[in-house]
Amino acid sequence: MTHRLLMLGVDGLDWELVKDWTARGHLPVLRGLLEQSHALLLGESNRPLPGSVWTDIGTGVSAATHGFQHEEQLRVGSYQMEDVDATRVASPPFYKTLSAAGVRCAVVDFPIDYPIEGFNGLQVVDWATEFKLWHFETRPRSLAAQLEARYGRHPLTDYPGTRGGLADLLALKHNLTRGIDIKRSFCLDLLQQRAYDFVFFNFCELHKAGHFFWQFHDREHPQFTAAEPQLVDSLQELYEHMDQALGAVLEQLGSDTDLILLTDRGMYADHRGDHLVDEILMKLGLAAQRGNPAAAAPGSWSRRLLAAGAARQACRAVAQRLPHRVREALLPFHRRLAGGPPPWDWTRTQAFRLPSVGNSYLRVNLAGREPAGIVAPGDQYNALLAQIETQFRELVDPVTGERVVEDVYFPADHFQGPKVNELPDVAIVWNSRRPINAVKSDALGIVSGQQAMHRSGNHRPEGFALFRGPAFAADVRTVQGDARQIAPAVLNVFGIQAPAHYDMQAPESIFTSSLTCRARASAPSRHSAQMA
Repeated sequence: MTHRLLMLGVDGLDWELVKDWTARGHLPVLRGLLEQSHALLLGESNRPLPGSVWTDIGTGVSAATHGFQHEEQLRVGSYQMEDVDATRVASPPFYKTLSAAGVRCAVVDFPIDYPIEGFNGLQVVDWATEFKLWHFETRPRSLAAQLEARYGRHPLTDYPGTRGGLADLLALKHNLTRGIDIKRSFCLDLLQQRAYDFVFFNFCELHKAGHFFWQFHDREHPQFTAAEPQLVDSLQELYEHMDQALGAVLEQLGSDTDLILLTDRGMYADHRGDHLVDEILMKLGLAAQRGNPAAAAPGSWSRRLLAAGAARQACRAVAQRLPHRVREALLPFHRRLAGGPPPWDWTRTQAFRLPSVGNSYLRVNLAGREPAGIVAPGDQYNALLAQIETQFRELVDPVTGERVVEDVYFPADHFQGPKVNELPDVAIVWNSRRPINAVKSDALGIVSGQQAMHRSGNHRPEGFALFRGPAFAADVRTVQGDARQIAPAVLNVFGIQAPAHYDMQAPESIFTSSLTCRARASAPSRHSAQMA
């Protein structure tokens, strides 16, 4: 092969924090990369369906084609929610295409992955990832025992969940530090072997750090505390530890090695209004409870649904401690518990909330699509979407008067594919600047309720990718891009034509002139992208 490509995933790495800390003299390795690399910002296209971005990166298509939105999704043809695993992804990852074309690959912890039989190289699945939609498994199978024998057990392989106390969070900090060290050692050994033309290696530790240590970074956060001094600057310390690990990895790269460093999304405060959505829909007359609404105290359904969500999280935490075969045997019972129908009267409910993280997702109870749909397709459906957009955009904080909804998206307007009817009809992006414990509008009045903050940080929609090396353009600049451009870009480095079903072509600006021609040759046609 004429090219050797290392693709480093740093899951949860935040663009704004990196820019801020490098400007202040911290993170010297990342600062050097920013000064030497072509940057592709994954911005606007990430915002409607943020939970699917890693899968967009892996498959070159959106959730309208690959089908994965969130770890809990609506069961098609029903009103039941079900836990899903990585097999929900209906499109092959780009590294399967590389493998089939004869490229020797090593893929370690690609988020939302499952083992590929006959893979040309090695594959490590859920050794230390955030999402855990499969289980720790490798190809070849014997590699799993070798990893643990050589590097020790990674602290996140069977991570039981964080209770949130200071002692528990301090232990998490130490585990994440140790996890970075373990991953760094394996990555160094892998690169020194020089046995693979393509290496994808993912560090997930900053993802979990952003979720749980944001409260110690953000002095304005309502959960900020300095009671445990070792936690106050823990997020920056973990970024610095990751920066050192990246430096050790990059020292192994020769002049013949191309580099892509990327993340799907960043982090900011977990301030959103998803816990108020059910009551908002009821007060606007867009949803109705089953039974006697007068028998329920105001906000009782939202409290019950929050409690149900907490119960599901507890079930998942317990399940992660069990052997895989036991989890598989119990899965039907768990899904029956977690997938019970919501307490809605479907004859009077026009829209309902779907599980999500970050945004709030709404689905219309559409006739011909939902089992008991009451909203007619066409004019009635479009009028309802317009009504929802208007009424959510009008919501303000009753104390400050600031709008609490940053934007409203209709995913079907942004993504097309065979699974487009499985997408939420509406995606609401919340204003994350301060906690949302009450909302107000003329049509609604006031709806209030305390957000249950299990995690102080949540995902900023924006991600980014940095490109450096002989295949990539030498000019240092930052351009807007799309997560779905990453897969065809990787294939293009190896001279492999992108599959016709891909949504987009590789961004020409990132390549040298010789590889730009290759990008044009491998790009799917506009017609094939629309038909994907």
